[in-house]
Amino acid sequence: GTITDLDLSDREQQVLHLLCQARTNHQIARQMNVAETTVKTHVSALIGKLGVQDRVGAVVYALRNGLV
Repeated sequence: GTITDLDLSDREQQVLHLLCQARTNHQIARQMNVAETTVKTHVSALIGKLGVQDRVGAVVYALRNGLV
């Protein structure tokens, strides 16, 4: 489905974009100006919403489905 179908928050979309640029949680946290634990929460939410196993799966899903 599209990003709308997945009901991703703006923050989750931003995290997904940064994951697709091979950024670490630490780098994402710095760029978004949030705590690393917050990034981990977003990543976990993405994994759940996308129905994938891990962050690599989230990146693959995003690229295959044109989300980024």
